[in-house]
Amino acid sequence: MEFELWYLIAVPILFAAGWWLRGVDFKQHKKATEGIDEHYAKGLSLLLSDDPVKADKAIDLFIEVVRLDPETIELHHALGNLFRRRGQFDRAIRLHSFLVNRAELPEKERALAMAELALDYLKSGMYDRAESAYEQLAGFKGREVEALEALMHIYCTEREWKKAVETAERLQKSGKDLHVEISHYYCELANLARCTKDAARASEFVTSALKANPDNPRALSLAADLALDAGKPQDALAAWGQIEKAKPAYAPLIAAKKADVMAETDKAAAMKYLKDVFAQSGSVDVLTAAVARMSVWADAPTAAAFAGEALKNRPSLSAFSVLCNLRAKADPDDEQAKLLAEVTTKQSKHFARYQCTHCGFLAHTFAWQCPGCERWDSFPPLRVDEAKKASYH
Repeated sequence: MEFELWYLIAVPILFAAGWWLRGVDFKQHKKATEGIDEHYAKGLSLLLSDDPVKADKAIDLFIEVVRLDPETIELHHALGNLFRRRGQFDRAIRLHSFLVNRAELPEKERALAMAELALDYLKSGMYDRAESAYEQLAGFKGREVEALEALMHIYCTEREWKKAVETAERLQKSGKDLHVEISHYYCELANLARCTKDAARASEFVTSALKANPDNPRALSLAADLALDAGKPQDALAAWGQIEKAKPAYAPLIAAKKADVMAETDKAAAMKYLKDVFAQSGSVDVLTAAVARMSVWADAPTAAAFAGEALKNRPSLSAFSVLCNLRAKADPDDEQAKLLAEVTTKQSKHFARYQCTHCGFLAHTFAWQCPGCERWDSFPPLRVDEAKKASYH
């Protein structure tokens, strides 16, 4: 009976205390967030205005909202993304900079704000500031890979290949396999050194490229070029031989150069080599190179016979174009032959293109990196209409 009496007295007291505390908490929250609704309404009204001055004032109001109520951070990220999509990068940067500089912001929220700010800089083309922001982002736990990948993209865009190598090597420590990319970065450095006649430096970069990826046909091709520059044809032949052994599908890319070196000692062997490469690949580039050289190393009838046989065995508009051009040159006064050569050459270019296996980008010339998706080695070494008929495995 005493227990029931205590229960009847305690429950109303506890209920009343809870109600009073709830009222106190509500008043405190209301006082702390006083003006938020007003700022929201006014800010949205100004934001929807086409007046740039009013839109800037709206940003000030939304920043004040975050100061009054930290739980509205997600709203600011949404607004920042909206500004960025609309190309209003200065406003997006202003919002995200405010969040990054807030002293009381938790590390996770600060990292998110830094990532958004770095993206603002990147999209606006301010690569120096984007680089600095991503370097800071790399210091946040769980964000290093994201930041380093973005930095690598920036360095490739700006063609800062040394920094790209350093960043890729840092990324590899996280478990990513970037040996293909690193090898190409060194090839880019080797090309730059070769252009400035710094053969020693170019050779060092090629060595590093081959160390990263021993079967990289680009690095081996550069090694052959450097050997030719140094007057060492046998070393060049050895490098080309490595390409044909490790990556035989890339033979059409080096066939003409190799044939020229072979022809210095044995023209018959050089012509046979070109015929063999064409038989395996069906590459119109090899066919064109072979016909042009046979006309000089042998005679015009030999070249014409080879072109005709090539067209018979591997019929294509590109092969027909080669034959038409050969006959036009044999008889410069034949206007019909000249016209046919011009028409077939123009039309064949629409079909004889390289295609990226990742994004489908089409290009008239071979590239080690796709201009569309920026993937390395995504272009097969044969043109679209040739790849279907090639006998390489």
